[in-house]
Amino acid sequence: MKKLLLLGIIAIFVTSCSSTEQKDSPIVKAYGPGTTCVEGDCLDGQGTVKFPQGLEYKGEFKGSTVDGKGLMMWPSGSKYDGEFSRNTRDGKGTFTYNNGDVYTGEFKNNKKHGQGEYRWVNGDVYTGEWADGLENGTGTYTWKEGITYTGQWKDGKINGKGTIVWPDGSRIRGIFENNRLVSED
Repeated sequence: MKKLLLLGIIAIFVTSCSSTEQKDSPIVKAYGPGTTCVEGDCLDGQGTVKFPQGLEYKGEFKGSTVDGKGLMMWPSGSKYDGEFSRNTRDGKGTFTYNNGDVYTGEFKNNKKHGQGEYRWVNGDVYTGEWADGLENGTGTYTWKEGITYTGQWKDGKINGKGTIVWPDGSRIRGIFENNRLVSED
């Protein structure tokens, strides 16, 4: 009976100590409760960290943040391989969506921003400028059927001067607003 009581006290002590250590660990302080460093130095170096939502990051850490080159994987199957700055996608990288779409290019504050190429699984491709996650600036969209639009974009829509070219070589130049031709050149 004394052995059973002693084992119970030890179990309670070990459980309370380990949960206190987990709560006060530098990893938990840096990334939040439920986060664990699986290998390496997850505060200032190379390592692998698992987050409670199921995300996993392998790569560089700096000043207790995800910072540098690395690979972030989501439980849904999406993944990002590229540059991070202070826990956000920032710089060049490739984001592969769980449906098979792939974006390769520049990121800022976790959004597509700068030059990049988005390839849809259906065969469509957009190559050009992005801002705040949307097509913005000059770019070319090629539909899988071979039709291309080259011109200006605003907030993810064809807006401004542009040219549509069909596979047979026929073309139309003009001014577009919200994906519609409003005047021909």
